[in-house]
Amino acid sequence: MSYKEKWELLFQDIRFREKTPTIPSDGRNPFENDYGRLISSAPIRRLQDKTQVFPLEQSDYIRTRLTHSLEVSYIASSIGQSIENYLIETDEISSDKKGYLSSLLRVSGLIHDLGNPPFGHFGEEAVKKFFKDYFISKEFKEYEKRINEQNKTNNPILSELEKADFVNFDGNVQTLRILSKLYYFGDAFGYNLTYSTLASCIKYPSNSIEGNKGKKFPEISKRKFGYFVTEKETFDIINNYLNLNNRRSPVVYLMEAADDIAYSAADIEDGIKLNIVNIYEVRKIFEKELNTNKKLVLDELDRLIILYEIEEIDESIVIQKFRIFTQRLMISSIIEAFKKNYDSIMTGKLESEIIEVSEASDIRDAYKKLQIKVFDDKNIVKKEIAGWEAIYGLLKIMVKASRSENFKSAGNTYEARIYKLISSSHRFVYENIEKYDNIEYTKLQMITDFISGMTDTYAINLYQELKGIKL
Repeated sequence: MSYKEKWELLFQDIRFREKTPTIPSDGRNPFENDYGRLISSAPIRRLQDKTQVFPLEQSDYIRTRLTHSLEVSYIASSIGQSIENYLIETDEISSDKKGYLSSLLRVSGLIHDLGNPPFGHFGEEAVKKFFKDYFISKEFKEYEKRINEQNKTNNPILSELEKADFVNFDGNVQTLRILSKLYYFGDAFGYNLTYSTLASCIKYPSNSIEGNKGKKFPEISKRKFGYFVTEKETFDIINNYLNLNNRRSPVVYLMEAADDIAYSAADIEDGIKLNIVNIYEVRKIFEKELNTNKKLVLDELDRLIILYEIEEIDESIVIQKFRIFTQRLMISSIIEAFKKNYDSIMTGKLESEIIEVSEASDIRDAYKKLQIKVFDDKNIVKKEIAGWEAIYGLLKIMVKASRSENFKSAGNTYEARIYKLISSSHRFVYENIEKYDNIEYTKLQMITDFISGMTDTYAINLYQELKGIKL
């Protein structure tokens, strides 16, 4: 298959079921249609109260997961416009498909963090730690023994692969589940998005045992994982139809680059607004870390520092101007790196992120050094720990209740009440949509779906209410 044929395949309007007919005047391409389905959805709205870096931050200025996603969406679309112009000029994309790549990247950027739990990556770690502890606990072993006695068997109630899904929980993997299954619109296909939009959120096309080999593993597709056992069939259909061969879609590389560009600079901008870092610390780190872009970037930063010192321009304005300058450099470098690495990107064999092989890798590295200071701020750490306790605690309460025979009953027992706390939409999927045949797995997954879908505020409040801390 030629690369041109691959792009044609990626641009097809293929979905798990035929979409509802549109009016004749609807001139949207398939990915603009996907964007329209998602932009007003509940999971997107919840991102406004999910942590980007600063948990439970009261300042309206500071980015949430929603504002970050909108920025990634815009940057990705911008990169897509430039690249598709190049690909049309080189006859890799047909001119009648102009706008398709930028639209696909726009929706990909919007959804890229959709599955992240409350409190971001710290929330992910809380979910992982809970299940690591739970699967070796006395309570789990006694429950497994009881189930085996009831069923007159002597088998593990969860396979190693099923356990691995939980102990390696990842928001990226949850994104595919949210988009393909968790939101019911009359059938089992969720938002019924195009295969290519769904493929764009599968960063690591492996299951939880084949994947999760770590950041230094040579094959990028196996460093983490991309789908739960319940979404294996969904993954297989997408992977086979789009001829991805268990490799990344080229769109994933570009979306990841947009994510790198957005968060690396923005986190420092927010850090300056909260007085965690200052412009002089930024200069010190950039002087130390830069190589290729040293003179160009430092000259611009020095010019901005003069404005700050002489003209008394607000420091937040200065760093905003610097962010825009460096992001522009990174975007240009990503486009050139895409051209140079086109073959390996199209085959999914580029074993690094595009920004790492670009001329702007030193800019991203300098920002990452500064991020360490931001992430270690005591106010952030305290709120992250509070979030950890809430997520771990909610899992403990709900998983304990799930071991009771009363959990799904219609009675007024404690366990039945806990079951009723789970949102009706997640209970509906568990009771009616999910076809996976291990109820012990799907029961835990329903609980994880519910908790990972909460906003930061809702998770904290619910935990405090259930523990009697706040009524």
